[in-house]
Amino acid sequence: MDVGELLSYQPDRGAKRPRDEDGDEDSRTKQKAIGPREHSRHLEGGDPDGDELGTDRKKVLDKLMDNEDDQEGEPVDESSVKKMILTFEKRSYKNQELRIKFPDNAEKFMEAELDLNDIIQEMHVIATMPDLYHLLVELNAIHSLLGLLSHENTDILFL
Repeated sequence: MDVGELLSYQPDRGAKRPRDEDGDEDSRTKQKAIGPREHSRHLEGGDPDGDELGTDRKKVLDKLMDNEDDQEGEPVDESSVKKMILTFEKRSYKNQELRIKFPDNAEKFMEAELDLNDIIQEMHVIATMPDLYHLLVELNAIHSLLGLLSHENTDILFL
């Protein structure tokens, strides 16, 4: 589904009551004169007058669309999952090593901790693909993931 469709969705609110005021007729004729195509542009944030609000909305929509393309650009298959698991293992070991080496100096292992968090976030996609779970077992990633349950950093701990 397109993000623009989600943002422009208007639920059916049923029939409206007729108004008795004379000024409302002018507003109704203006709404009818706009037409459905211009109305959808208005809802999507396109502004024919060049209003800053419309351009800001358009920029936000463009960024959302770009981010969506980046996420969908890389298909997840066995080789990419194996690569993720290998990267996770490397980053996990590096983080453990630096934590042991510099227990009192968090600045020394902060970068490794951020890298570990990044790969954990990337691995969330595996949760949506049960047919690839066997790779986690075959490559012994389950043991490493369970080891993170005792991690000192609560951000890492709560995967």
